[in-house]
Amino acid sequence: ESKLVMEGETMEEAFKHHKEASIRGIENHFNKLQKLLEAERNWKKLVDARNKAGFTEELSDNKEDDEPQLLGEIMEAVADIADMHINVPNLTLEKREAMLNSHLISQKEREDFLQNESSRLLRLDNIKPLRMFISGVGGTGKSFLIEAIKCLVDDIWHPKSGEIMCAIVAPTGIAAFNVG
Repeated sequence: ESKLVMEGETMEEAFKHHKEASIRGIENHFNKLQKLLEAERNWKKLVDARNKAGFTEELSDNKEDDEPQLLGEIMEAVADIADMHINVPNLTLEKREAMLNSHLISQKEREDFLQNESSRLLRLDNIKPLRMFISGVGGTGKSFLIEAIKCLVDDIWHPKSGEIMCAIVAPTGIAAFNVG
């Protein structure tokens, strides 16, 4: 009990905090799984297009850097989805669906914000940098969010300029390792 309830916190507050953390964890892992499924669909499209074009040479083997991390993310996402009922035992199917849908909406809102802000900046003569700070405990999907933002910014800005439009920095942790 002393490990679950922080000093100055009631049992009800502690339960609420743990419940909210569990819901955030489910949302984050669902988002990871969606990205993995999207990546698989994109890979299949590339392979199909390549096969239709009649390519016979092997694809270059540039996956050695990403493969261990991707494999770990896949295994983590699958295990977490399988353990959803254990992590939040009283969550009904309707509540899970509503929670996941609300997460997807908030993700869409973030993308819309970035697109709107980027479009607004494109119309200005004197463009000021847009800076974002992303923080959170380990395993909450920060790296996935950062990569999604980078891809979105690159898609919007790159065709208009040959310059670097998105720079990512991270002082510590896995994100710093991934940034290089």
